Amino acid sequence: MRSRFMRWLLPRLIILAAGIAIGYYARDQQGKELKRAYEETVAELAEMREAGQDLIERGRRAGEGLRAGAEAAADSTRAAVEEIVGESKN
Repeated sequence: MRSRFMRWLLPRLIILAAGIAIGYYARDQQGKELKRAYEETVAELAEMREAGQDLIERGRRAGEGLRAGAEAAADSTRAAVEEIVGESKN
């Protein structure tokens, strides 16, 4: 009776132990994969942040250039109008 029970129990215990071992192995592999994906994502986000800051700086410089150009055009127009208005009064 006891040997029959052991023959029934032993394969099930081996299957259980193998299942637990495979489960831990799979979990460790998934953990490594998730950690790698997380690190890649962090690196990509850092690159994107840097690129975004570069774009913002370029936009800021372009805006300053446009502003300076607009001010120069306004000054030139103002001077031209003053010259025309001043000549017509004489």
